[in-house]
Amino acid sequence: MSLFTNCVVSKLRVGWIGLGAMGGEMARNLQVYRTKTGLSPISVYNRTASKCEQVAGLGATVCGTAVEVANTSDVVFLSLFNGDAVKAVVTEILDNVSGSQPLLIADLTTVHPDSTQWMLDEVERRRREALLLRPVEFSQTPVWGAPPAAKAAKLVYVSSGPSRLVLKELAVPSFARTAIDCGDDAVRAAKFKILGNFMIASVVETLGEAMAVAEETGVGRELYLEFVKEMFPAPSAVGYATKLTADNGEAPKTQVGFTVLGGMKDVGYAIDLANSVGMRLPIAELALEHLQWVKDKGDPSWDWSSLAYALRKQQ
Repeated sequence: MSLFTNCVVSKLRVGWIGLGAMGGEMARNLQVYRTKTGLSPISVYNRTASKCEQVAGLGATVCGTAVEVANTSDVVFLSLFNGDAVKAVVTEILDNVSGSQPLLIADLTTVHPDSTQWMLDEVERRRREALLLRPVEFSQTPVWGAPPAAKAAKLVYVSSGPSRLVLKELAVPSFARTAIDCGDDAVRAAKFKILGNFMIASVVETLGEAMAVAEETGVGRELYLEFVKEMFPAPSAVGYATKLTADNGEAPKTQVGFTVLGGMKDVGYAIDLANSVGMRLPIAELALEHLQWVKDKGDPSWDWSSLAYALRKQQ
């Protein structure tokens, strides 16, 4: 059951933890939206304090710790790198947060479903053993979209958990253009996000293969990009095809939206998810092999579309 039944969403205090390439853009959009609509400013925290400066300049309140954000918020969004980082922050909050009003933790991070289940179980265990100093609810609420989409507030938001309608109202249209409802089950949302990322990885892998062959056969990347624009005009397909074409095919080294390491993490999650039900994702396995090649022989900080370099070197 939701801890936020019949709440007035506009009166909720909102916090944000994690201001990386995606989190920073989302937090800035959320702060701008709340200023425009006359709502209270958000509270923010990032381990690297300098990343708070831009959103602070828009009116956000900078906090010194994640717990400080939680103690001054009703809803806290997390935007971190992986499940281990989320577990660490959630544990820190659960160990130290206090107050009588409910706290809703909404995790935007792409994590393994096992991590989501751990966090749900940990909140329930502490509630059952009366170890919580404040009522807490956890929800997995990932997003789809690269940093440019985050900057334009055009992300697709996945809402889940008993208080998902509250979270949807906070997210859309402030930092997302729409929301997909996954129901009460936050683990389902984590699985859903992973399978969506697998589809994007498959697009990147397919484009990498096609672009490599197009270049070697004389068709050329530029001409192949025209085919993608006309026949597959989806933002992800056009965006990655454009990146694989720009700067004579070298743009994935400098136009970084999602790194090789991030890609390996998410593709690995997809492979694990398939294995958990006795299935395989051969395309994911191939993409992981090519990402590993770039990690070993290129640079793990390049964009994950740089997996095309592994294909080009094989020609």
